[in-house]
Amino acid sequence: MKKINFFLCAILALQLCVFVSCDKDSEPFEEEEQPQGDFALGWSGEDDLSTIPTSTNFSFGNSNLPSSVDLVPKFPPIGNQNPYGTCVSWAVGYNYKTALNGMSNGLSTAQLASTSNQFSPKDLFTAIPDNQKGTDCNGTNFTEALTLLQNRGVATEQTVPYTNLGNCSSSNVQSSWTTEANQNKIQYWRKIDASIQSIKQNLANNIPVILGAKLADNFMSWNSDVVLSSSTSYNNVGQHAYHAMVIAGYDDSKGANGAFRVINSWGETWGDFGYIWVDYNYMMNEFCTSYNGDKPLFIASDQEGGGENNPPDDVNPVTTGVDLAPWVFADYSNYQFSGEPTERVIDFNIYNIGNQTASANDDWSIYYIYFNAFDANDYGVIYYDEFNTSIAQNTYDCPTADNCVFNLDIPSGNSFTQTAWGLESQIRTYYMPELSGYYYLVLIADAEDKFNEQDEMNNLFYTTLDPKYFDYGYSSRSSSQDGNEATIEQFSFTNNLEPNVQNLKRNERQTAVTDNFKNAYTQKEILEFIKKEKRNGNIDSKIDEHIQLTKDKYYGN
Repeated sequence: MKKINFFLCAILALQLCVFVSCDKDSEPFEEEEQPQGDFALGWSGEDDLSTIPTSTNFSFGNSNLPSSVDLVPKFPPIGNQNPYGTCVSWAVGYNYKTALNGMSNGLSTAQLASTSNQFSPKDLFTAIPDNQKGTDCNGTNFTEALTLLQNRGVATEQTVPYTNLGNCSSSNVQSSWTTEANQNKIQYWRKIDASIQSIKQNLANNIPVILGAKLADNFMSWNSDVVLSSSTSYNNVGQHAYHAMVIAGYDDSKGANGAFRVINSWGETWGDFGYIWVDYNYMMNEFCTSYNGDKPLFIASDQEGGGENNPPDDVNPVTTGVDLAPWVFADYSNYQFSGEPTERVIDFNIYNIGNQTASANDDWSIYYIYFNAFDANDYGVIYYDEFNTSIAQNTYDCPTADNCVFNLDIPSGNSFTQTAWGLESQIRTYYMPELSGYYYLVLIADAEDKFNEQDEMNNLFYTTLDPKYFDYGYSSRSSSQDGNEATIEQFSFTNNLEPNVQNLKRNERQTAVTDNFKNAYTQKEILEFIKKEKRNGNIDSKIDEHIQLTKDKYYGN
């Protein structure tokens, strides 16, 4: 049993923000200096989890999970934040980003021990704007750190060692740090479902989980490999004892209920040589703090080479095979003519810009869907069309207002509506359900991925480049000054571009990721999510729901 002397820090409740950290001298410390009993914290506990997109977990499937997973060898050695409130930057930068980069590049344990392959908590914390963190290196939120890691990146520990922190003012950031940081970003970050199963699924798929925890007094003095399964008091740590760490494994046979392996940033003299086992049930019921129905559990995706928002300059070569590209000319409210506020009209087409025919024998389809900007699992199908051989060749049938079946082949260089009717586009009427929140509308071609397309990123077309707020199906709604009937002003989209090959291959409406919302769901996430939902039958249920909605609108209950 290891023994250490320590004292518990007092909690300072600030008027606007609560930053938790232990008192410390203002003098800089040397790298080899060890804290004399100070265990600093540093997560402010003020993240707005409702504005963080939820992971779609598209790659997991329903396979049985292993009884244990250990990702600890994929992490750098245990670090020490010393008496500074920098735990978020240690969890997000040093531990998580280092592990992501190591897995992306196949780095060994020995390589991860090198500062050239570790990412600097000092650089990440210092670069956070001063108004988003406490003074004198005293705390921040996950949102600020992860957003900065996505937009700016982080320099290595070799370039910016964790020494001489000073007051951690962002004015201390050197341009050379930022230059290197720009090469080390994440692509996106997500909130995950607050469940034992979700954490285990991510870990089993080599995805560590960032954790926000509320610490009790017994955690501060922990120094064994016994499973932590309950809290003592919060008398010394205080009710705002929030701390950032990383979950790096689990073992169903550890302790009474199974336990998660957690990486801390207090050096090897604390806990089980810097780690701690936390009981499954205790983790979810108390240790991982909860507010507004969410829990601070996050994952991130490492930066891909080139990034999906940096397409190749040359988009004109002939595409080998089928290449389907949806195109929307307009989407607008039909309220003025129908008197129904949720009735809308879309004017669209589907083009085949590849060099092979898109055959009905391949049984493919198109979907027009809506999905919640912060939880893609909250989605619905507005209408869908099928291309198959279930009816006579060169005919079509529309069994409902939301669904048509076409036995048509779309030749290379041609379009769906030109083939079907000799028209430039098709106008379709649809109803928005009575949903409330921020949503996207997107037209998807070959949603089930029946064609092995050279570029599947142009299978999407967003009519809402930024998410639109809907209130019971209205995109906007306001009452008149005199109290009479409310004025309804729905959003309207008009496409001013020409559907030429270059625009069909690459245009800004193929992705929801914009400068205004860089952490939006990516093209790959949405395409993989829809394929998964089709496989498990959820999309068919969504279609039935919308068919019933349309019947109610047209024919009454």
